[in-house]
Amino acid sequence: MDGVKLDRGRLKVSKAEVKEAYSQLSTGLVKALKKAERNIRLVHRRQLPKGRVLAKSRGIRVTQVFQPLDSVGLYIPGGRASYPSTALMLGVPARVAGVKRLVACTPPGPDGSVNPAVLAALDLAGVEEIFRVGGVQAVAAMAFGTETVPKVCKIVGPGNIYVTAAKMLVYGEVGVEFPAGPTELLVFADGEADPMLVAADLESQAEHDPRAVPVLLTISEKLAEAVYARLSKADREIREALEAHGAILLAESLEEAADFINKFAPEHLSVHAASPRRLMAKIRNVGAVSLGAYTPTAALDYALGPSHVLPTGGAARYASGISVFDFLRFYTVQSLTKRGLKDLRETVETLAEAEGLRFHKFAVEERFKRGGNVG
Repeated sequence: MDGVKLDRGRLKVSKAEVKEAYSQLSTGLVKALKKAERNIRLVHRRQLPKGRVLAKSRGIRVTQVFQPLDSVGLYIPGGRASYPSTALMLGVPARVAGVKRLVACTPPGPDGSVNPAVLAALDLAGVEEIFRVGGVQAVAAMAFGTETVPKVCKIVGPGNIYVTAAKMLVYGEVGVEFPAGPTELLVFADGEADPMLVAADLESQAEHDPRAVPVLLTISEKLAEAVYARLSKADREIREALEAHGAILLAESLEEAADFINKFAPEHLSVHAASPRRLMAKIRNVGAVSLGAYTPTAALDYALGPSHVLPTGGAARYASGISVFDFLRFYTVQSLTKRGLKDLRETVETLAEAEGLRFHKFAVEERFKRGGNVG
């Protein structure tokens, strides 16, 4: 539970509260949120697929049509920190995809207030229904609907282990994206990498959560020792994650390193290498890749454009990060002329007979008893 008692009438954040939120933020923070929103919107607009013709020949036509989901619930986590960046990373792709109804739930503070930066970010993303509800109760409310919180078609967004478990339980009643656990960063670095920058990337992800997974994979023992020396001087909070779930691993070759990366399937892969092409040619399973010394994972976390909501716990073996595709569905439209059906007739009837579905065969045969010319 959120540990906050609220009247039902206060669950929904008012438009006046959203407007007031901007006045509580510095000009610099509002400017940063707006720039991040523009970058995220630009990237996701360019992801938008277009309907297309899949087959067209001899009386056969098949097209693919994309439609946005009717409604989506966004879970914006709280707890150790507030995450306006997550509000943007979820809300902007959903709005770009064309979802008409966006509902957001986020844990309130002890006084029942919602972080003003989160409110501003949701407003910039185009989210109009915001509720001060967190935890499993927020997931249940969006999945089944209440007198206050509307039911949605799909719920997306990271949370703690209880939120994740709740999303798995309601899957089927609503759609969900993928299980989102503690953040993971695997840094691959060669002997030319700057150990201070490598360590800085690991520290930046370790500060998210004591259960974060920061890992260095290298083929250079000298680099490994230098990074270890830096990390041993890290702040206590960061060392907590490093000592509990971090690791420094030595690979004997680039091939061995690539094999490990594909099996680990990290959420984030950061590559500090003079020539990354050889490694990247072998990488298949990863949530997102940051290439080069000037591409810290922190840039992706906030403002590069792609969503930072990515698969964790090995889910990158079968899932991708949040994008406009998570908020779209597609269907096909097929049409046949009599000539087109004639070309398929033998195939359909033969397969119908093989499966013992005689009325499938009858549905085809009956059309050729109607006479008329072949179209």
